[in-house]
Amino acid sequence: MWNALVRSMKKQGWFFVHALTGVHLSTPIHYLDWSMMSASFPVPVAKIKEKLPSKNLIPVQSAPGTATIVLKAIEVRQIRGYPPYNEFAVEVPAVYEVAGKAAGLPGSYILHMPVTTEEARWGGVEINGMPKFIAEIRFEDVGEVRRCEVQAEGKAIITLEVKKLVTKPHSWDWYLYGVRDGQLLRTLVQIQGQRGTADVRGGALFTLGDHPIAEELRSLEIDNTSIAHEYAPQLQSLLNPPGERLPL
Repeated sequence: MWNALVRSMKKQGWFFVHALTGVHLSTPIHYLDWSMMSASFPVPVAKIKEKLPSKNLIPVQSAPGTATIVLKAIEVRQIRGYPPYNEFAVEVPAVYEVAGKAAGLPGSYILHMPVTTEEARWGGVEINGMPKFIAEIRFEDVGEVRRCEVQAEGKAIITLEVKKLVTKPHSWDWYLYGVRDGQLLRTLVQIQGQRGTADVRGGALFTLGDHPIAEELRSLEIDNTSIAHEYAPQLQSLLNPPGERLPL
């Protein structure tokens, strides 16, 4: 299945030279072994709209007046062309409205994306327009719960705890929105592996710290009762170059 997915990628890769290390990078980038956990939390639409970079990017509503924040913790154990790293994403599921078309372009706008290595930060910023910065990201298992702690500049940003789930083979697409050079970039990540999902309340929780990003998230009035969560202990994926470049 994995080989078929690789063969299905027809686009010629882009090539980049890392400005600091000289590492020669190309996309699609192959993530050979990684894990992920995430949880969705309600947030007032009026609060989250202020954080989106374009009036054409409309947050998805889970109920009238309520959007969703997704907190996602990732542990990359093996990736072609990069050293391993950890990552945390604060996402807003949204749809980019295209004039004259009934259906827009769905994806997740990334508010913040701390990572643990300069290689991961540089590649994400330069290729996909992601708001990446260096932080400390640690994982641990506490019984049936997986915990992730994020800190930067000596201050706590967030702690996320997610209940583990029974998993089964699954494949799906993850579209990300970033901003670079005055454009909105939409990037496709093709994923497959072991994944468990649960559309139930209370399967995850988060705690905010004293970092400025934590204060920003606190101001959004995010409900701390999760409405869905997922647990994926073993995954593979392809990170593509941006497929769409859209006006802000």
